[in-house]
Amino acid sequence: MPKYGTDYSRSAIDLNNAPEVRSLLTAYGKALADRDRAFAAHEAAIAEMPTYRDLARTTMEMSLAHQAVRAAVDQHGSLQDIDAGLYAIKQARASTGYSVSTVRELAPDYSRGIIVEQVDARKLLGLHKGGLITDDELQAMEIITPLAPAYIIGLAPKEVAQ
Repeated sequence: MPKYGTDYSRSAIDLNNAPEVRSLLTAYGKALADRDRAFAAHEAAIAEMPTYRDLARTTMEMSLAHQAVRAAVDQHGSLQDIDAGLYAIKQARASTGYSVSTVRELAPDYSRGIIVEQVDARKLLGLHKGGLITDDELQAMEIITPLAPAYIIGLAPKEVAQ
């Protein structure tokens, strides 16, 4: 039997393959295909309309103008005219962090309450992959926090190589 899509059996909630859900999912797939056909027909019908061609042309012109303004700001600097409502700003952005050692030094009474230790999961999984940590050890270290469930509703269009 060919395999389609991704196997979600490890993370699915209440996975029981109910026929009611299959029936509704099949109806959803048909509605999706019908919508796609209608959209393609709509696109084909409007593609030759003068207003559609004008929209496509002006959208391209707008994109090129935006790129030109951005290049000019890079070359000549930012512009701001508040009264006229004109802005072409290259804005500095930064993320602020704080030195753990300096916080411990300058706020020792509060440091235990504001400094958070955490494990670098990527590096820990690298140790596991390299065989330096066993499956049992890794499982003993895990803290799993349930989050709000996500819904994955879709149909795999092609057979997936096994």
